[in-house]
Amino acid sequence: MRTLLLFLAVEFSIMSPVIASEKPFSFKDTPGKLSKDVVPTDYAIRIVPDIDKLTFAGTETVKLNIRRRVRQLVLNALELKIEAASIDGKELPGSAIKIDTKNELLTLPLPSELPIGEHTLTLRFRGKINEQGQGLFYMRYQEQGSGARKIMLASQFEATDARRFFPCWDEPVFRARFQLTAVVPENWLAVSNMPVESEKKIAGGKEVRFAPTPPMSSYLNVFVAGELDSIESRSGLTQLRVVATKGKAEMGRYALEATAQILQYYNDYFGVAYPLPKLDQIALPGGFGGAMENWGGITYYESKLLFDPKGSSAETKQDIYEVLAHEMAHQWFGDLVIQQPVATEAEANSAFDDITYKKGQSFLRMLESFLGEDGFREGIRRYMAAHMYSNTTTADLWNALSDASGKPIGEIAAGWTEQPGFPLVKVKREQGGNVSLTQERFTVNFTNAPPLEWKIPLTYAVVGETPATLLMSGKLDSTHNIPPDRALKLNVNGAGNYRIEYDQASWKLLLGALKNLSVEDRVNLLSDTWALVQANRVPVALYFELVEKLPSSTELAEREQIIHVLDFINRLLSGSSEQEEFERYARSLLRPTFDAVGWETKPDQKPATANLRASLITALGNLNDPKIVAYCRERFKAYLANPKSLAPDLRPAVFSVVGRYADESTWNELHQLGLKTTSIEEKQNYYDALAGAIDSKLVKKTLPIALTDELPTSRAVFLVLRVARESGHPDIAWDFARTNMKALLAKSDALGANTYAPSLFTFFADDSRAQELRTYAKNNLSAASASGVAKALDEIQARSEFRKRLAPQLDAWIDGKNVAERRSSPVPYH
Repeated sequence: MRTLLLFLAVEFSIMSPVIASEKPFSFKDTPGKLSKDVVPTDYAIRIVPDIDKLTFAGTETVKLNIRRRVRQLVLNALELKIEAASIDGKELPGSAIKIDTKNELLTLPLPSELPIGEHTLTLRFRGKINEQGQGLFYMRYQEQGSGARKIMLASQFEATDARRFFPCWDEPVFRARFQLTAVVPENWLAVSNMPVESEKKIAGGKEVRFAPTPPMSSYLNVFVAGELDSIESRSGLTQLRVVATKGKAEMGRYALEATAQILQYYNDYFGVAYPLPKLDQIALPGGFGGAMENWGGITYYESKLLFDPKGSSAETKQDIYEVLAHEMAHQWFGDLVIQQPVATEAEANSAFDDITYKKGQSFLRMLESFLGEDGFREGIRRYMAAHMYSNTTTADLWNALSDASGKPIGEIAAGWTEQPGFPLVKVKREQGGNVSLTQERFTVNFTNAPPLEWKIPLTYAVVGETPATLLMSGKLDSTHNIPPDRALKLNVNGAGNYRIEYDQASWKLLLGALKNLSVEDRVNLLSDTWALVQANRVPVALYFELVEKLPSSTELAEREQIIHVLDFINRLLSGSSEQEEFERYARSLLRPTFDAVGWETKPDQKPATANLRASLITALGNLNDPKIVAYCRERFKAYLANPKSLAPDLRPAVFSVVGRYADESTWNELHQLGLKTTSIEEKQNYYDALAGAIDSKLVKKTLPIALTDELPTSRAVFLVLRVARESGHPDIAWDFARTNMKALLAKSDALGANTYAPSLFTFFADDSRAQELRTYAKNNLSAASASGVAKALDEIQARSEFRKRLAPQLDAWIDGKNVAERRSSPVPYH
C-alpha cells in the first residue's frame, strides 16, 4: 500500500481557513464562541426516537469542570426545545433558559455564582429527525429481496451538527467522554462508536446502552439504527464489522477484508495501535453522498462501501478501497489527534471544501518526497505519540517533522499554509551546464495578482539518473553540472505542489526522452502543460504536440489525464461551430488506445485496464464516435433481454452513452430499470444515464425526479447538478433549480446548502451569467454563501475568457494537421 493513502485523509487539517501564522496548540487560546472556563468531561445521553412523528426525546447529564467562577453556562443547541435544566440537582426556572437561534447557543443563567470544581448539568429536550444529512436524519429505502419500503435512522454531525442531536460544547477543542443510550424497535440493530454494554426489553422496544467513548470531539459521535445485518471478523484485538440494511451485508465482504489489511498497515505506519475495541463500517442508503470518519463507526453512502461481485464494476472496487483508506486514516489523524483551528460554524464548514483537501494533500506529498518516506513517517509517529487524545495546530506537526528530519519544516511550510496558491518555477538552460531557476506565483485568470514567494523543496533529475533535491529559498536559484545534451526533469514523479515551465531547449530534450520517463513524470508533464495553456503562458498546440509524441500506452493515469482535457474542451465548445471539428480530432487521439484495449477483457490484462476501457467508451461516446454509439446501443438492447450479457465493468459506460443519445422510449427503459432495482449502485448508474440526455425535452423530463423520493435526498439534489454538467443544457437546469430552490435545499446538508446555487453557474461560459449570479446572490443568498459565489464568478469568467482564446488556437492546430495530412497523402491518379 502506498503512503499516499495517508495523504488522502490528513490533507484538510493542515490548511487553516484563516491565513495566519500558528503557534503550538493551546486550549485556552484556541478560537471559538464558547468560554474555556467551563469544560465538559463526560456526557451521558439517552435518546428516544419517535419514528412516526419524526421527532425524538432526549435527556443528558454532563459532568463539568469549572475552571473559573461563572454566573451562566453557554453551550451549543440548534433546533432543540429545552424542556428542563438543572445544575447539581437544582432545577433552573424555565424562564431562565435562553436560546439564540442565530448563533446556535443555549444560555443558562444561574441563580448564584458556580464555584471552581466539578459540577453536573442535567437537561431534558426534544428535537426533530431530519430528511437531509444534518444531526439525526431518516432514510427511506427499498429492502433487498422483498422490495418492501423501509425506514432507518443515522446521524451526521460534521462539522457543527451534534448540537442538533443533544445540547453540547460543539467545538472540536472540547474533548469529552460520551456514553449513549437509545431506545429502538425490538427488531432493529443499533450502532454507535463503542460496543453495546447492555440491552434490555422495555415497553415499546428495547433500550441499548453503549460503552463510554475515549475523550473525543462532539462531531465524531455516531448513532445508526434500523433493520440491519452485519458480517464480522477480527484483526488482532479489534472487532471489525460491516453493517448494512437487511440482505446486503454480504456485499460488504470485500470492504471487510480490505479493512483488516488497511488497519494492520496503519497500526504500523502511525506507530500507535488503533485504540478502540471495535471498528464498524456502516453502509447507508441515503442522507449524504460520501463518508464520515466517526470514531469507531464510520458511515458511508452505500455505493462507497458495498461491492457486488456479480454487478459492481472494477472502478467501484477501487473507489471503495480508496475511501476506506481515507476514512480509516482519520481514525488516527483526525480522531485520535484533531487538528482543526476554526472559530465559527461557517469556517468549520468551509474547512472541508475540495480545494482545501487537494492543497493539503499535495503539500504533504511534496514534503514526503523531499524528506523521504522513512523520515516523513518517523515525524508522523512522533507527532502521533506526543498528541494522542488531544488537539493540535499545524505548528505541532511541523515541529515533529523538523525534529525527525533535521530540516526547517516550519519555515518551508509557512508559505504554503499561510498564503494562497502555489508557485511556478521557470527553467532556463545557461552556458557550462548551468540551469537557472526563477519562481513566481502561478495564477489562472487573476491579473495583477500580488507577488508571493515560497521556500520550494524541489526535486530534479537528469533523465535516467538518480534524483536530487534542492531547497529553493528565494526568487532565483540554479543547478549546475547538467549535461547540455541530456533531458532534465524537475518535480520528480510529480510529487511537488508547483508547476514547471521549461525553456525551448529543455522542452525539446524532454520530448525526445518521453519513452524513458516514468508514467508519473509523463502525467506531470501533461498536467503542467495543460495548466500553462489555461494560464495563457503557452498555446494549446504545445499540449497536443506533447500528446502526439507520447509513446503508445494503455496506462490509466496518463490516458485519463488526456481524456479529462479533451472532455473539458468539448464541453467548453458546446454549441459552437468549432465543436464538430474538434470532436473529430479528439476521437483520432483516443481511438488507437481503445482499439488496443478492445471491448472484451483479455486474460493477461492489468486490473486498471477495465477502468481505462470504461473511461474510453464514455469519452468516445461523448465525442459522438458513431461506432461506439452504435455498439453501446446493441449492448444495451442485449442487456435488456439478458443482464448477464453485459459485464459489470462496462455497464456505467454503456448506460451513459445510451442515455446521452436516448429517445423517449430508451429514456423510459432506463427509468424503469432505475425504479425497479434495490441496488444503490445500479440505481445511480441508471439515473446518471438519464441525467446525460442531450435532448432538451428529456432534460425537462429528468429534472423533476429531483423533487420526488425516487432517489435518496443527497443524490436527488446532485441530479440537477449532473444534468447541468452532462446534458449540455445548464440553462434549463438552472431555470428548474431557481424555481424549485426551496425544495432542493431542503434535501441538502450543511456542507452543500451554501454552495448549491452558485455551483450551478460553474457550467456557464457566458459573461452575462456572472451578473445574473451577482443579482441572484444579493437577493436570495446569505453571507455564508459569499465564498461559493466568488468561486463561481471566477469560474464563469475564466471559462468565458478561455473559450474566446482557445477556439482560434484549436482551429489553427487542427487546420495545420489537416494540411499536413493532405500533403503526406499520395496524389490521386486521374
